[in-house]
This record gives sequence, structure tokens and C-alpha cells, in this order.
Amino acid sequence: MKTACPAAAKPARGWLRAVREAIGLTQSVVAARIGVKRQSYAQLETAEERGSITIASMNRAAEAMGCELVYFIIPRDSVAGSYSELAQINDPVAAHLKATDQSMALKGPGAQEDVP
Repeated sequence: MKTACPAAAKPARGWLRAVREAIGLTQSVVAARIGVKRQSYAQLETAEERGSITIASMNRAAEAMGCELVYFIIPRDSVAGSYSELAQINDPVAAHLKATDQSMALKGPGAQEDVP
């Protein structure tokens, strides 16, 4: 899956494993810092790879590696280029409001609708 932010693209085997290997730590070292057995830590990496890890567990593992967990949700490039654009796509009222704004702009500043 292509992501709008290439730096946020999840590594194939997960962030925990990628970061741990990049900074040269073993599963045993990270497990000891968290206070669990190596097998339990290995299960965290596997859970992340499957997409079933909790945010709390990710945070504990990140802290044990001297990192900070940051998560966010961004619009897919194929859907919208910004949150504002995504809101307009998903809010049927937004299209009406945009049309009203354009209509009012055409009438000029200070123009008011005719009231019957």
C-alpha cells in the first residue's frame, strides 16, 4: 500500500523489529528493559507484524529502546490531499456551503440574499 508520507510506511516486519535491529539491540535486551522474557517480547514483534499489537505495548517497547511512539492518521493520496479536502469529500453539507460561498462572492461584498 502506498502511503501519503513515505517515512510513515510500515516496514514489512514491523517498526519494533526494524528499530531494534537498526540500533543494534537484541530481543533479550529489549525484553529485559521492559521486564518480560525474550519470548514475550518476540510475541510483541509478531503481534505488530500481524497488526494486533496494542498501543500500550508499542509504547512500552519504544520506551525500552529509547524511542517515543508517535501515531497518526493521514488521508490516503488516492482519496484526498489534505484533511480539509477529505472533510469536503465526506461531508455533503460542505459542497453546498462551498457553492453558497461562491454565489455570495459573485454578488459582491456586503450583498445579502433577497428575502421575499
